[in-house]
Amino acid sequence: MSRLILLHGYIESPAIFDSLRPLLPADTDVRPLELEAEFADWQPAGRPNVLGLARHLARKYDIGPADVLLGHSMGGWIAIHLKQLTGARAILLNSFTDQAKIVSDVRHPTLLSLYAWSGLMQSRFMRQRFRRDYRRDESRALHSALVEGLPGFRRRYLHQQLQVLFAPAPPLTVQPDLRVHARRDNVIRPPDEPYVEIPGDHFAHVFYPQQAAEAILQVLG
Repeated sequence: MSRLILLHGYIESPAIFDSLRPLLPADTDVRPLELEAEFADWQPAGRPNVLGLARHLARKYDIGPADVLLGHSMGGWIAIHLKQLTGARAILLNSFTDQAKIVSDVRHPTLLSLYAWSGLMQSRFMRQRFRRDYRRDESRALHSALVEGLPGFRRRYLHQQLQVLFAPAPPLTVQPDLRVHARRDNVIRPPDEPYVEIPGDHFAHVFYPQQAAEAILQVLG
């Protein structure tokens, strides 16, 4: 039986898919991954990057062409690399296949590593800045809750996530089976490639799950 493997984004949890899951077919074998636990189990050799994580997940879960990967934000970046390794189908929700699409003032992996290991990313000052700079009223409370959860994460996990997002990775040779994106996303810029546009912002599938589900069902068949 094929599986629908859910991959959440940076500092999120599988709960980010809660509003979407009831709209998926009842007979779908849905497997949400808790990436904090997966990252803890991952022992990369050298600097972490997305390809190393994808190899770890592909081996651990025996992911293959029969599987479908549904990823939001960072989770979609992981999903497309899993597709490249395994032939699984990949659906990207407000995600990217080009790291330049990430909206960030700081991009250098070494500097981001310093921010994570020093605790600066979790500091009150940075949390206030992250909340202040967020410009979307619809998802402001959700974003704020995620930011306020930062102190609860281990620094190693934050470091690994930032490396997965920003550390260099080999060029992709495959494309997603579906891109779903909101044009008003201020975290990940819309793709240059064709995509299904839905209302909302970076968390569009949370607030407009019906529109996201309609597009996803076309891939699930």
